[in-house]
Amino acid sequence: MLLERARGQGVPPCLLISDLHLNAQQPEVTEQFLNFLADDARNAQALYILGDLFEYWAGDDDLGDELNQAVATALARLRGPKLYFMHGNRDFLI
Repeated sequence: MLLERARGQGVPPCLLISDLHLNAQQPEVTEQFLNFLADDARNAQALYILGDLFEYWAGDDDLGDELNQAVATALARLRGPKLYFMHGNRDFLI
């Protein structure tokens, strides 16, 4: 609803998300997030990811994980909004 109101006023919204805790045991959450990046997030002025995007991130070598790679690729392909990222206590090694 907020996105529709902002679009109607011609103002690109700033979007904030946190604590998604993406993990392989909840693929529907990851799918919704990837859909969000491909749709609503593209039209935002900025996207703020405010911690704990992943349930667990063990460091740079975690890009070998299929879920982590899919999310990293989707974020890298995101065009339009400025992207701001703050790590959380579960993914502080990003």
